[in-house]
Amino acid sequence: MRPAWARTGPSYSCARRYNNNSMSTSTFQGDSPLKVAAQELNLRVDCADLALKLRLPRDGENKGNFENPKHVGRPKTLACYPDSGKGSKWKDFRTDQHGGPIDLLMLHGGMDFASAVKELAGMYGVTIAPRGQPAVQARKSTAEFIADNCLRDARGPQAQEVVDYLVSRGIEPFAIDDAIKKGTLGLNLWNSPTAQRGEVNWGGPAAAFVVRGQKTGQVVAVDMRYFNPADNGGVKTQSQGEKARYPWCSDWRRLEAAKTVYVVESSINVLSIESCQLPGVAAISLRGTGNVETIDWAFLRGKQVVGCMDNDLPFETGPHTGYCAGLKAFWRLHEILTGLDISCLMVDQGDWKDDDDQPVNDVNDLLKARGPDDTAKALRKLQDWLIPGMVGNDERWGKPRLYLPHHDYLVYWKYRVQADFTKVIGKTTKDEETGTEKHDYGDVCGFRVAAVARVKIASPTSTMTGEADSSARTVFAVSVQSARHGPVLQRRVLEDDQLHNLEVWKKFGNVMAPLPFGRMLNVWERAVDIGARHAVNFVGLAWRDGVPVVNEGSDCFFQDPKQQCPYSELAFPSGTPANGRAVLLAYGYTFKSNAALIPLVWALGAHLKAYLGYWPHFVLQAEKSSGKSTLLKRMERSIAMSMFSGQSLETAFRMLTSISYTSHPVGWEEISARKQELIDRAVSNLQECYQYTHTRRGAALTDFLLCAPVMLAGEDVPVKSLIGKVVKSTLTTDRQGDQMPEDLVQFPVREWLQYLAATGKSTTREIFAEQQAHMELNCSAKLADAGAKRMLTNYAAVGTAWAMLCDFTGLDPQTGNFLSDLTVEMNAHIMDSSSDRQPWVWITEKLLSEIAAGNFRHPYKFDTEDDTPVLCVRTGHIMDHMSQSPALRDFWNQLPVKSDRVYKKALETQGVLAAENIERTIQGRRVSYLVALSLPMLEKFGLHAVEPKGYER
Repeated sequence: MRPAWARTGPSYSCARRYNNNSMSTSTFQGDSPLKVAAQELNLRVDCADLALKLRLPRDGENKGNFENPKHVGRPKTLACYPDSGKGSKWKDFRTDQHGGPIDLLMLHGGMDFASAVKELAGMYGVTIAPRGQPAVQARKSTAEFIADNCLRDARGPQAQEVVDYLVSRGIEPFAIDDAIKKGTLGLNLWNSPTAQRGEVNWGGPAAAFVVRGQKTGQVVAVDMRYFNPADNGGVKTQSQGEKARYPWCSDWRRLEAAKTVYVVESSINVLSIESCQLPGVAAISLRGTGNVETIDWAFLRGKQVVGCMDNDLPFETGPHTGYCAGLKAFWRLHEILTGLDISCLMVDQGDWKDDDDQPVNDVNDLLKARGPDDTAKALRKLQDWLIPGMVGNDERWGKPRLYLPHHDYLVYWKYRVQADFTKVIGKTTKDEETGTEKHDYGDVCGFRVAAVARVKIASPTSTMTGEADSSARTVFAVSVQSARHGPVLQRRVLEDDQLHNLEVWKKFGNVMAPLPFGRMLNVWERAVDIGARHAVNFVGLAWRDGVPVVNEGSDCFFQDPKQQCPYSELAFPSGTPANGRAVLLAYGYTFKSNAALIPLVWALGAHLKAYLGYWPHFVLQAEKSSGKSTLLKRMERSIAMSMFSGQSLETAFRMLTSISYTSHPVGWEEISARKQELIDRAVSNLQECYQYTHTRRGAALTDFLLCAPVMLAGEDVPVKSLIGKVVKSTLTTDRQGDQMPEDLVQFPVREWLQYLAATGKSTTREIFAEQQAHMELNCSAKLADAGAKRMLTNYAAVGTAWAMLCDFTGLDPQTGNFLSDLTVEMNAHIMDSSSDRQPWVWITEKLLSEIAAGNFRHPYKFDTEDDTPVLCVRTGHIMDHMSQSPALRDFWNQLPVKSDRVYKKALETQGVLAAENIERTIQGRRVSYLVALSLPMLEKFGLHAVEPKGYER
């Protein structure tokens, strides 16, 4: 039975951040996309408006009944009327036909239900979502409304105005046409009715650069560049919508296919670069130097980035006096991109001058002055200084990026780099006639050192809890670009004594001249503060300086990444909350009772360990041919989860490397088929991973942080001692539902983690408290049962993940009765394991087995006590037998209870002890200090005693 709070909906304290649109509720059991869309249409479409669109004859112009389309020429008796907040209805009083807007369309066109829904949805702009997704008619934002008007005007009778303006700025017509066709360039013709011409915010004709999200294509902002700034109070540019986080790109598809991406400050410079028709090149604009910090640059991975900021003069006053704004923005861009392993170089603007030998400010000014061919040549000429953005001569403007001591500055100018090669000037000769200098270059190394940065790595405790760091350590991260890896920087983490070890550097490529190379490293040591950072070695949601952050593989600084973390190269799948909703619904449909959705929610919620301090493991048991392997492969694809086969876990060390430094879940398949020794080690590791454990292994004392939640998949998962630290789901053939579509999108794990980071710990724990109260209310076991209460908190954690996933994706928490099915699984798990989770049961079960086999050599007797059948035995003898029998050595090592006093106390607590300190005569000897174990009570726990063959009472 569904709990009361699930019917009314929980009062979550976390505000919806990703979807504020109202939407219809769907369930996994029946509401098809057409039905959901039909409900939306019946609520929103006015029957009278539809009748007018269908051109049904009517009595009177604005009122009166309509003609029934099936009875042309007959009296007009079809009336349309509102239905008290439930939409609009119609009724023909002559034929008694009635219905809603869909029925009216079916009546008019003779359509079936599905065709009518699709036709009506098209007429009123309502989207029929993929299966399980609600139909949504989003309300347009201000930026979208402005963009629609600007795009319409760019194709209207005055469209030539924006073309003429941009052509006057040197932009080629084809670049303008492409941007207009892609919906990223429009024409603004609006001016304020309240302001006068010449006042700020009057507006007027302007080129409108429409900013769209890369993944969604949704309009987020519109940037205006006014043709005549004087009409707008001297303001040349203005923006409507989101200013931060979003760059402007004329064509995101072109950027995805490009090999080289230029980053400029303003959008007109993007069109200027595109006018040069550089092959394999795309461009984006920052829309202001302040946006360098706010943009997520991960989408540029795998591309060569070239910075081409404005060639500004230094500030004369203010806190940035002496610095050039464009150059300083490039410095920060270089730091950020290098941290993401993205190669970043800079255009050499030293000879950007016009015909009057005056400096040219930006790409558009250069294009207007020189034309596209010369501008293309200028864009291809890149700075070749050792440190990007750090000029090695006296021709620089403003303050330098780095102040070098005199002895380092004297050698700095000699080094020259290409994207993936380094040279040094060996000899300089001067032509006496012309006065020009000629340099002889020598090869230094077959790669380019992109960065040497000091990195302070947080301790495991600070990483997992957010507490003040008391044992951080410092390493050096070196990033190198080589020919074999293209624009993807290769990173290694070096200890202090490794920084000048040539053998380490030779792993990147050939070092041709060791002495100049060593001198170059001396210079780079001065630049370790460029890109210096505090980091956490963790893949998932972690704490850095007390703040929750999302860490991917590229954000970590492992010394041995392949061993220390299974996700050291992971980039989380990215997308929109709508993608996440589609994935959740697809998993809900594929197995009944949410048997497939529960493990997916568990896997996505695993990152809540940073807030809750623990996360249970998952046991996925399945019948043969029930679809377990298919589901696991789907999960690998949906959330980039790694499954490890039993063969890949043949050693304890391999097992260790699969669960370190991450909260992203991993999977172990068929662990029950391994040797018992390996199973024991696996269980021990899982015990430590329930929370986290920091350890060092190997001769080099390599660091490992055991914390990954593990999915144990198989027909029989041996986790008896882990009952209190797992949740489970069972796949059966009779639970199988619809197959998931082959082209199902990935879940947006990156955005999900960003949502968790924004939600925070306190809000998460409030939701967890609500879920825990719900589970306690519906738990079948007594709360005095400590084992059951611990299992309850595990399922409450999964419930918390579901509640937050619903908030993230816009799903109703009641969708598919997920919480009800989770509660059923919890109660079944608690009841099935009522005996398995008690160590005294394991000991007693083994005792009865040893007695039945005749292996128990200590005194015992089957007797009665107050007419109750009992087994008389000493608890000390039981524990002695377990510890001293060679055949029971592995069993004894696994036991969490090894004291007869604790064992005896557990028997008494469970009511199994019928009597204690009794005496019996056994085989002619009087034995004292026995306890009497009630055989009927043992049977209630599934323990059945068998008298051995030849036993005499």
